[in-house]
Amino acid sequence: MSLDDFCADGPKGQGLWKRAEQVLPGGGVYLTRSADFAGRGVVPGFIEEADGCRLVDVDGRKYIDFLGANGPNLLGYCHPEIEEAVRRQAAKGVSVSFFSPSMIETVEGLLDYFSGFDWGLLSKTGSETLTFATRVAKQHTQRDHLVAFDSAYHGSAPELAILPPSGPLTRAGENVHRIAWNDAEALEALGRRVGDKIAGVLLNPLDQNPRQITQDISDDFRNAISAFCDRYGSLLILDDVRHGFRLHPEGSHKYVGLEPDILCLGKALGNGYALSAVLAKEEFRSAAQSILYTSTHHFETSPMRAALKTLEIYQRDNVFEHISRAGEQLRAGFVTAAEKSGHAISYSGPVTMPTFLFQNDPKCKKLRLFSRKAAEKGAIFHPSLNWNLSLAHTTQDIDEAVKIAAAAMSEMPV
Repeated sequence: MSLDDFCADGPKGQGLWKRAEQVLPGGGVYLTRSADFAGRGVVPGFIEEADGCRLVDVDGRKYIDFLGANGPNLLGYCHPEIEEAVRRQAAKGVSVSFFSPSMIETVEGLLDYFSGFDWGLLSKTGSETLTFATRVAKQHTQRDHLVAFDSAYHGSAPELAILPPSGPLTRAGENVHRIAWNDAEALEALGRRVGDKIAGVLLNPLDQNPRQITQDISDDFRNAISAFCDRYGSLLILDDVRHGFRLHPEGSHKYVGLEPDILCLGKALGNGYALSAVLAKEEFRSAAQSILYTSTHHFETSPMRAALKTLEIYQRDNVFEHISRAGEQLRAGFVTAAEKSGHAISYSGPVTMPTFLFQNDPKCKKLRLFSRKAAEKGAIFHPSLNWNLSLAHTTQDIDEAVKIAAAAMSEMPV
């Protein structure tokens, strides 16, 4: 089983890799956003154009895309109404002295949409919002410890990082206690040891990590988290940066069955434009006010207009229902293709953002081969990350992608 039969990077792409290696500190710096995370040459490393659910790489090769820029493009690339809203706002000014009305309107829109919260703040990235949310919890409780779960990614800040290098950056996260997903007993034991030191529980809606089966929260674990926060006065912070708008139309906390004290949003919020948000309850307002939280580009107006238009389209066009139907169609196609070709597969997680694996493939060599063959035929199915469906994926797009997947599987040894 050779992975060298086809290289997704043509001459221009390979030339750009050589240039990148000279000017970028490679390896883990950009990690999941680099095509190297899939394996060099498995999927194209450099994209020239994007529209709807289609990509064109720098060598002119065309693809149906199921990564969606790792999540932001909920409506598809270059959605015309989003681009028009951005253009109109940009004509008035993008970064201006003091506040823009767009900022207030965006926060008001989010509070209207996500019920149960009283105030919000905007920034650019999920990492920023999650770090701020944990600082609010620490300031409110006057504690400095957090609970998180094994391998759950909550941004690149060293105090929350899952892969810090040894040394000072490792020590920055020493007060984050990570336990296994769905291990209610471990959470209860942690509470008995350090419960009175825990400022907040940082919860991801799913255990969805690279190259492993996605797991929902169990009833026992849900109850244990609720009991932990009640018993020790710890805040529940829901990291909905990745999963927002894809698990439940009213927020992933409705999917999980827990009401957070602080909700963190990002990725799909601006349909590709850089915007994230923290929404929280009234009692934590004073703690937030005492923390300096500012950055030059937090106040860019165009992403705010993109977010407001995204919310409008999401509701008007029943986007959640659309991506659910498209996801069901994709899953059914993959299951049928695997059965016909004799491959044993695992297709886990919500259909709107599924995880695909081959069984008995511990090093994912077979999965990378599949992804490379699919890329050769014109579809991007990332071998390491979950996929993301969008409003732009039509029935015809899914049919075409399933045919590509079936052809790729048929060429692979069982």
